[in-house]
Amino acid sequence: MRLRSSLNLTLGVIGLLLLGAMSSAAQDRETDRIRVYVFYTQERPEDSIVDPKLPTDQWQLEPLTFGPQGNAYYFDLQQAEYLGTQLIRQLQRTNSRRELIEMVSTPDEAMLFLEVVATRVKGEIQGAAIHSGTGQAAGSTVTTMAVHDVLIARLTIPNHVYTTDFLGTKIDALRTPAVEVAKQVERFIKTNADELRAANPRRP
Repeated sequence: MRLRSSLNLTLGVIGLLLLGAMSSAAQDRETDRIRVYVFYTQERPEDSIVDPKLPTDQWQLEPLTFGPQGNAYYFDLQQAEYLGTQLIRQLQRTNSRRELIEMVSTPDEAMLFLEVVATRVKGEIQGAAIHSGTGQAAGSTVTTMAVHDVLIARLTIPNHVYTTDFLGTKIDALRTPAVEVAKQVERFIKTNADELRAANPRRP
């Protein structure tokens, strides 16, 4: 009996130590998460042309790749509110994202800002004219204006000059602009998590 009691006591102490370690590890994981604040600026004029900070290969958005004038990106307040909400949900959609990212409700808490700066793209599609005996010259083209929903989220880091944009488009019913941007943001945070933590040390 004495040995059993001693064994139970030892196991109990070990259990408490393990529980404390697990709790401490869980807290560390939570405090190590990258805190993200998603917002949009109501003062941004609607239908204003946005100058995106995109990689050069993303300036021409499919299928609007043939227009000589390039694409123009626009901001709509109502759509920005909807897409911002969708982006927040997508960034918390999976357990792996929730372990990596913490969404916060105020900018003072954030280690990283995501601003919705564009919600629509307009551009020209050019194609060969269809000849139907109307006397149209060979090689003539037809230009059609097209408009698509997009999401451009602008990433900034508090007290730093670094800025980049993420562009998402609707590919199908499941791959919406917010889904595409969330994937890009997740990859960025995974790649730069240590640097982001160093740039925003944990507050006491």
